[in-house]
Amino acid sequence: MAQVLLALRCGRLVAHLLLGMLLVGAVGLARGRIRPEPLTQWWNQRLFAIFDLRIRIHGQPVDAGHLTVSNHVSWLDICLIASCERTRFVSKSEVRHWPIVGSLATAAGTFYLKRGRGGSRPLITQLVPYLQGGGSLTLFPEGTTTTGESVLPFHSRLFAAAIESNRPVQPVAIRYGLAADGRNIAPYVGEDVLFDNIVELLRNPGLEADVFYLPAIPAGALERDGLAAATRTVIEKALLAPASAKPQVALGRRLAA
Repeated sequence: MAQVLLALRCGRLVAHLLLGMLLVGAVGLARGRIRPEPLTQWWNQRLFAIFDLRIRIHGQPVDAGHLTVSNHVSWLDICLIASCERTRFVSKSEVRHWPIVGSLATAAGTFYLKRGRGGSRPLITQLVPYLQGGGSLTLFPEGTTTTGESVLPFHSRLFAAAIESNRPVQPVAIRYGLAADGRNIAPYVGEDVLFDNIVELLRNPGLEADVFYLPAIPAGALERDGLAAATRTVIEKALLAPASAKPQVALGRRLAA
């Protein structure tokens, strides 16, 4: 029976990816007349129904333009935040050329960072007007994923976009629960294979995830290094603290408070 259920979930995932590629085509044909954020949110919310990921949201996103900054545990983080708010992301430029994933990311309005010296300034010039126009932008400044047990130092260069656009930074802490057998299956780190990680998640439906939207930090209060350090401290404290008894919103299967 378990294998049958896994096969059904895999089939639903393949169908959902095909739907995503159709949406990619629609966004491309629209030539900028369709804003990708609502479609991205809708698609990711339905993705989590396939995985039966149980999401609890604590707090809420800032209404106006802002920079969302989060710790980074898994590829799931991107889908998770995209399901919680209408936002765009910053990703390394290599992602643009990945099969399927690159097409989905580009259609979602992802901004790409060319790694190396001088790569951040051209990107910041793109991010500032987007933030000033009221957009939400999500950044994972650790630069890599972790097991979720700690938060790495934040790279501060792209925090300049919040400062130059005079938009607040909203820290977000993401914490995943364990599988039914006690294993920590959410992280996607090191030499992990994406396909294997996806299958493992499909084999273990009902994984819990908490998303903590923390009070925004005014961009003008600190220079970029200080802003990055303050954001990291707030996120780290939230991850160490117990979850509040009752979330404001629950996506996926609703959890009892």
